[in-house]
Amino acid sequence: MARAHLCDVPGCGRSRKRWQRLCERCFAALPGDIRTGIAASWRAGRKADWRAERRRAGHHLADVLAAPARRPSISPERAYELQQRLLGER
Repeated sequence: MARAHLCDVPGCGRSRKRWQRLCERCFAALPGDIRTGIAASWRAGRKADWRAERRRAGHHLADVLAAPARRPSISPERAYELQQRLLGER
């Protein structure tokens, strides 16, 4: 039976492809310096740096996921008015 490959981000637990270090969701949510730091330190065999980058990724994702989603509250009437302005109908 094939071994399960889990994401390197602590607390994620999602599966990943064998040649990847991160799952799809974490890859999309993390900034590039953290993503490349995890992969580069793993390839170079620097375990202490790899663990530090993993912790950094976990803290970053905890902050991102804990923050409330900021969606602008626009009424349907206001959206319609903005659409008219955009199309030059007004």
